Amino acid sequence: MGFFDFIRKLTGTDEDSKVKRLNNRITQLQKEKSNHDKELEKLKNTPSPDLSWFSIPPSVSQSDKVVTFTPRNFGTVRTMKDLLEKRKREEEERLKQLKSNALKCFDSIRSLLEAEEVNNAENLLFQIAPIIKEIKDNSLQTTFDDCKVEIANLKETLRQREIERREKEARERAEREERERLERLRRQEAAERERQERERKAREYEEKLAREEQARALEIARLKAEVTREKDNAQAFINYLRSHGVSCFYHFTDESNLRSIRKLGGLYSWYYCAQNNIDIPDAGGDSQSRGLDRRQGLEDYVRLSFCSDHPMAWRKQQEGSHLVLLRIKIDVAAFKDTQFSNVNAAANNNRHGKTLEDLQRVNISATQRHFVSRDEDIFHEHQAECMVKTFIPIEYITNINSPSRIS
Repeated sequence: MGFFDFIRKLTGTDEDSKVKRLNNRITQLQKEKSNHDKELEKLKNTPSPDLSWFSIPPSVSQSDKVVTFTPRNFGTVRTMKDLLEKRKREEEERLKQLKSNALKCFDSIRSLLEAEEVNNAENLLFQIAPIIKEIKDNSLQTTFDDCKVEIANLKETLRQREIERREKEARERAEREERERLERLRRQEAAERERQERERKAREYEEKLAREEQARALEIARLKAEVTREKDNAQAFINYLRSHGVSCFYHFTDESNLRSIRKLGGLYSWYYCAQNNIDIPDAGGDSQSRGLDRRQGLEDYVRLSFCSDHPMAWRKQQEGSHLVLLRIKIDVAAFKDTQFSNVNAAANNNRHGKTLEDLQRVNISATQRHFVSRDEDIFHEHQAECMVKTFIPIEYITNINSPSRIS
């Protein structure tokens, strides 16, 4: 039996790769031994150096001493069998360590699987695959295969879960889009209803305005027909006024009232406005003056002055009003129910009436004075009035489009 057969017998037929490595190592050792033998032979053939020049003088007190020779201990000489056994133990230890590492990796893989980190678990399993193949341990191979199955199952579970998640997201997105569509449709329907409601209200408002305008036009026509009926001796009133230099009457009002005057077609008494729900932005009188009007029976009259600087205008300006002065044709004096007062009609001593004599009682020269003080005798006569029943049509206001401001 040869040397290699002996090695093969020791290691077994399934250790071919190990035997091959051992053969290579033996060959290397034989080469090293041969080189050492050559070195030793060379040293033997080398002549000894001349040491005659070197001598050791004997010591003065040299005594004979017996020296016992002790051979050198070279230790145990390792045989090839010992080396093979050592190599085998080292290999077994290495495989044992690899198995221990593989078991730790399996524990890590299971932890990753529990955490559902399937990609990290799969990468770690691929890393230890060569180790499992090298160790050739059935239990490790079984564990390895089980991990592969668990990874595959988890990947399938995660894939199904992802499919379900995407399907759920798709359903939720579809439901959200449907809700948004319904909400848009609801808003559009609400907007359409609101638009139709606005249009309906606008039509109703326009119809109301048209009805009001028509009613107002009819009312203005009625009032105009009623109010503008002339006195029997109407021309006498006009002639008297002209002969005394009266070209117009005056009516002061707040600038904010102009729009209403234009819209409603003229000037109305405060009583008519109250009875017909007409709002006066800035009324000229107060509750006291209206009480005096009722006492005199003059609540349904539009008050005009003969003078352009009525003292009451100054009082309204002090209250913060922005007054304008309207000019009224003297034709209103000929209206059937127009009255004249020799002083302010709210005064206790006033005398008023519809006749020419009542007009002639007015001190026209006093009304034509300017800046009359309260101390003057003509102060009250300066405030004489012309009072038109209920309504003065706008065509009798000569400067309605450009009234002068009272400064």
